[in-house]
Amino acid sequence: MNKLANLLCLVALAACGETAAPVADAKADPVRAVNEVLISSGTPVTMADLSIDGMTCAMGCGNTIKSALVKLPGVSGAEVGFTEAGVTNHVVVTYDPGKVSDADMVKAVQGLHNGDYKVVGVGITKQVLKSSTGDQAPTGKQAEEQVNASIGNVALPSIVALLQRLVRI
Repeated sequence: MNKLANLLCLVALAACGETAAPVADAKADPVRAVNEVLISSGTPVTMADLSIDGMTCAMGCGNTIKSALVKLPGVSGAEVGFTEAGVTNHVVVTYDPGKVSDADMVKAVQGLHNGDYKVVGVGITKQVLKSSTGDQAPTGKQAEEQVNASIGNVALPSIVALLQRLVRI
């Protein structure tokens, strides 16, 4: 009986082996969402909302990221937000898509400080000037697209990344 108990304990210990948890690839592309919004007047602008992992303070990290983005050709402004409207660690960039792409902005942010910052999500909002001939109400698929364009996308950080950040602290 004693040998059987020892054998069961040995099998249980062998079954509880430790393996490393899979780590997300640091070079993985961020989640990207594009929305178009119709405006009736004014100059249409394009904005990118970059969700950034690794940004911890407004004075150091936020200013470093903001200044790197503003230096890109075609970027007219950048605002850093740490907790606004339920979204944390993000930068809203106003830019000209003919001069700079969101991929260029992601590359600029992830290239700072030896890759300390990771862009996990990009939400693009393109304003489109409503034409004067489009005064009638949209129907069918156009109405559905217009409703979908007004719904914002939120990129949520992964639980594994949050736990890794807590363990690192």
